[in-house]
Amino acid sequence: MGKSRRSTPTRRGPGPSKAPASAPRPNTTKDRSPSNAARARRRRSIQRIIASALGAIALVAAISLTFFHTSSSAQYRTTTEGWRLPRLGASGQVSLASFKGHPVIVNFFASWCTVCAGELPVFASDAVALKGKVAVVEVNALETGNGSSFAQQYQLASHVSAVASDVGGGQGDGLYQALGGTGSMPMTAFYDARGHLITTHVGGFDSTSLASTVRQIYGVTLPA
Repeated sequence: MGKSRRSTPTRRGPGPSKAPASAPRPNTTKDRSPSNAARARRRRSIQRIIASALGAIALVAAISLTFFHTSSSAQYRTTTEGWRLPRLGASGQVSLASFKGHPVIVNFFASWCTVCAGELPVFASDAVALKGKVAVVEVNALETGNGSSFAQQYQLASHVSAVASDVGGGQGDGLYQALGGTGSMPMTAFYDARGHLITTHVGGFDSTSLASTVRQIYGVTLPA
C-alpha cells in the first residue's frame, strides 16, 4: 500500500497591523526659542553692558574720592617747620605758626604704645607748669586703635596747649615721618620760639629726664 501523505497546514502571514487610534501629528511649527549660540551672544552682550556700567561707577567713585581727599587734606601740612594738623576729636586746626613767639614741645603718642601711657601723665602735669613759657602739643600718630579715647584717659585737652592728629604718610604719620620717625614710639620734637626745630628724642620721659631736658634746651626749671 502506498504511504498516505500528511497535509501540511498552510501558514498564514501576519494580518494587517492596526494603525494606532491617534497618531501624533508632525510638529510643523518652527521652534521659536533662541539657539544656544544666540543665547551665548546675548549673555556676552549683557555681561559687557554690566562690566561697562561697573567700570563707569568705579571711575566716578575714584574721581570723587580723589577730589574729596584732595579737598580735605589740602588744608593740612606735615612739613617739619610749617605743619598744620586737625585737632584730635574736635573741630579746628593746630599749627606751629599759631605758637610763634613761644617754644614748642611736640610729643607723639599712640594708644598701643605702653611707654606713651607712662609718660603722658608727665607731659600733662608739666604742660600746666610750663604754660606761658613753653607750649606742649600732643600729636596722635601711627594710630591703630582709638587715639581720641586714649587722650581722654589722661585729660590731655585740659592740660596741654593742644592735641592734634597726624595726617598723611602711610598710616597717619606724615609729620612723624618728616621729623625722622621710623616706627618707634614715643617721639618728641623740640622747637625754639621762631618755629625752628632744635632736636628730636625717641623714647619715653619720666619727670626727672623731662625736667632736665627742658632746663637744658629752654633754660626753664620745672617744679620738683
